[in-house]
Amino acid sequence: MAETNRVPLTQAAKELGMAPQGLREYMKRGLIDIGMVLPAANGARKYNYVIMRDKLDKVLGRGIMQSEKI
Repeated sequence: MAETNRVPLTQAAKELGMAPQGLREYMKRGLIDIGMVLPAANGARKYNYVIMRDKLDKVLGRGIMQSEKI
């Protein structure tokens, strides 16, 4: 997984027009597929959010090939 393909949660929320906490909830509940939600390593009730640029762009309708628009 290339680091350049990852997007910070705050940036993804901004691009989606959402609050960061709202995006966290959407991701935890499986309502939006733009990456992964991983539990923190220390067992705390915290999570790490891995957001992938290609999945975010797909949700935003960016990068659609001409053949897919038909």
